Amino acid sequence: MKIRLITGVSVVLASTLALTACGSKSDDAASDTKAAAPASSAPAAGALDALTGQQILDKAKTALKSAKSYHVAGSMTEDGDKTTVDLKIAGNDVIGFIQTKEGKIELLSVGSQRFFRPSSEFWTAQGADGKTIAQVIGKRWVKIDAKDTDTASMFAITNMEEILEPEGTVEKAGTKQIDGKQALGLTDTVEGKGGVLYVAAEGETYPLRLDGPTAADGSLAFTEYGETFADIKAPVAADVFDMKNLGK
Repeated sequence: MKIRLITGVSVVLASTLALTACGSKSDDAASDTKAAAPASSAPAAGALDALTGQQILDKAKTALKSAKSYHVAGSMTEDGDKTTVDLKIAGNDVIGFIQTKEGKIELLSVGSQRFFRPSSEFWTAQGADGKTIAQVIGKRWVKIDAKDTDTASMFAITNMEEILEPEGTVEKAGTKQIDGKQALGLTDTVEGKGGVLYVAAEGETYPLRLDGPTAADGSLAFTEYGETFADIKAPVAADVFDMKNLGK
């Protein structure tokens, strides 16, 4: 599974926001991660027994795509840099944040509109232009122009189906309990790049947790399937700054 898409997000965010800053003329609240641990050697249970690892992963990705909503939260670390993710996803709508060493960025997607809100620390990390933008925008949400594909690319982190895409052959890795649920582990044979994805072995084959290659790499937990997230709503006009106004 593509853990690197999580750990590499700070580079994507920094580059897109740096472009924003240059074009201008003017706490960690995630849930605790759980250490990656080897799965039990017990065989996979129930209806998944007869399926290959890839077939089970396909079922998990289909279940995730079909889910009305879910919450994904946790942290991943690469080369000593920690990236924390906390996202509530309901179809194409999203609310949450990403925390990197440079600061925090809140993301919001409602209908066809997308917004982001970096912390002052993140803007400052982008240099002098970033500091200027931080002063202009303040604590408002920044509305992304629908034609601005570069800035919109920061929402790639919300595409969990892509993150669950393997880079090698998927193999079963035994079963274990995840938050009281029987789960089956799936591994990616690309050494050092993948992790262990645990999916529900009973009921809907939902992803439950994605562990990094080692305990130090962190993990992401998938919870709250089917919940209604009332906080996913468009901000009021007074709390929005349109990116089209940058440089005016």
